[in-house]
Amino acid sequence: MIISDSTLSEIRKLGISIPEYSRKDLSPSIAHIGLGHFHRSHFLTYIDELLRNGFYHNGVFEIDIIPVFDDFINKLRRQDYLYSVLSLSPEGSQSLRINGPIVGYANQSSEPEKVGRLLSDEQIKLITLTITEKGYCYRDDIGNLDWDNPGIQHDLETKEHAVTAIGCIADALFLRAERNLPVTIMSCDNVPENGIMLRKCIMQFCRKKYPDIITWLEENISFPCTMVDRITPGTSSDDVRMLEERYRITDNCPVHCESFMQWIIEDDFRTPVPDFAEAGALVVKDVKPYELMKIRLLNGSHSALSYPAYMLGYTMVDKAISDSDIRKFIRNHYMNEIAATLPNVSGVCISQYADELIERFSNPYIADKVLRLASDGSKKISNAILRPLEEGYKARLDMSAVILALSLWEYYFIYTDDNGNHMPLDDPKSNELVSAADNPSGFLRIAGLSEECVNDARLIAEVKRNLTLLKERGVRKVLEDFLSKAEK
Repeated sequence: MIISDSTLSEIRKLGISIPEYSRKDLSPSIAHIGLGHFHRSHFLTYIDELLRNGFYHNGVFEIDIIPVFDDFINKLRRQDYLYSVLSLSPEGSQSLRINGPIVGYANQSSEPEKVGRLLSDEQIKLITLTITEKGYCYRDDIGNLDWDNPGIQHDLETKEHAVTAIGCIADALFLRAERNLPVTIMSCDNVPENGIMLRKCIMQFCRKKYPDIITWLEENISFPCTMVDRITPGTSSDDVRMLEERYRITDNCPVHCESFMQWIIEDDFRTPVPDFAEAGALVVKDVKPYELMKIRLLNGSHSALSYPAYMLGYTMVDKAISDSDIRKFIRNHYMNEIAATLPNVSGVCISQYADELIERFSNPYIADKVLRLASDGSKKISNAILRPLEEGYKARLDMSAVILALSLWEYYFIYTDDNGNHMPLDDPKSNELVSAADNPSGFLRIAGLSEECVNDARLIAEVKRNLTLLKERGVRKVLEDFLSKAEK
């Protein structure tokens, strides 16, 4: 049975949770940029929950900036924008629901006028984004919008339709300013301090292209920060087949994810927005402590385990964390050292949070790949590992496990398997990092470690010592020796 509005009543008879609200009466008050797997498992599930419980009465219009696979969008349209979310707990329990908040879709590359109308429409009170760090066109190294980015240059210099998210939003804000239509713009992704970054990019862009609206923007637009969390692997053909065999439904656009879901939102809105707290989100004055906890413990641990795991032959995350050496290294040492750099997080026991992370990593029903965690290391590690290392080192905390994790990352660029093959590299700085992999100072400088730490002879000597031991004894023996000494 194919998912659609016409089959929902039959799907209900199968015991599957469906939208009971009237979808035909939904009109969009939210425009979202970035229709991906995570957005569908996370943001839209919160909206669906609000709709089901009567706390929200509108829909979400979806937008993509760059071309996507037409096949996927066509399938989603044939399903009336309905799709399934299969939540899988570490214990093996499953929960399947059909989400229905999406009311339309447009792609900026093929329907720019439609996208422009939506983003500037007075009904739209909230614009949300789930994009990659690359999508912001932001340069961490200079803390500004990347003016050399061809897309940004295009959007600044021509009157053709924008090709970047920043350009699209700026154009819409210009139209909103003409009609005095305030809006809240909220990032819903893993980029650190995402609201601050987005505000900086938009304001810098508008100062060049639309300088006359800057005062209006400052008074009428807000960019709340958020922290989002739900492990959502990519969908496979096996997932589609499993739904047909076990649940007797055909869904060509499903998502499957862990049962855990978390959303922390900064209380900074210029317009009426849904009461996300009614769906379980936490609305707070300051997101940063929660964000640091998540980035440093979850994302950092993901990176720290991925490189030794792959070099030891693991391809799946749950299998890797079940290795006692990796598990002990990450939970008993790496996480504890990272936790010592964190501020107080209201309402959270850090030790329990760390235990829960290990349980989530161990979930055998979430087919998360080690190589996914190992990709884009230079982007992830900068905030997740280098910053806490700098803080911990300055405070004279024990950072030996963190330094070993960095050494293992560097060794990953040197290591060859039994057949002489190098490790798969998927990193924007891979060429630079490979060339410096035998030089810890140069490698860590490229990675973004502060000059103070790069010039610290003790720290660099420890990395060199780790690399020497890894070359002589291998990953397994170095982990065993570290654990043996640390646990005496």
